[in-house]
Amino acid sequence: MKKISGNGVVERILVAVDGSSESNAAVQMASRIAGALDAEVTLIHVVEIEELPTLIAEAEDKDHEEHGQLVLGSSVKLARAEGIDAKLVLRKGHPAGQILRFASEYKPNLIVMGSRGMTGAKGILMGSVSMSVSRKAACSVIIVRS
Repeated sequence: MKKISGNGVVERILVAVDGSSESNAAVQMASRIAGALDAEVTLIHVVEIEELPTLIAEAEDKDHEEHGQLVLGSSVKLARAEGIDAKLVLRKGHPAGQILRFASEYKPNLIVMGSRGMTGAKGILMGSVSMSVSRKAACSVIIVRS
């Protein structure tokens, strides 16, 4: 039987990726866990939408979406190196909100993500994505530090 932390069966692992070294470490850890437990892995990247005038926002959106595809491509290569064929999801919006929204649809047993938090005033006002997800997720969350 597949178990983690004695709390339940792990069949689906969601990994939030952003291309940082912490994110890469999260992909590797999640892939190793998935391999040991025969669980499926889904990688999610959220393209943050900024509030800009329409024409500028459209150009920025395409650039951010292309960057998001590159982040997912790089992350899936890391998972494959660990023997895991991960599914890919690209969302747009506020990162923590979109990760939690997808998690409510996908129903993972575990979320794995890097600890790359915001610093300074922005971090105090908005809080880090990993902190927000860990507080509000309906499942266990592993925050990886590299």
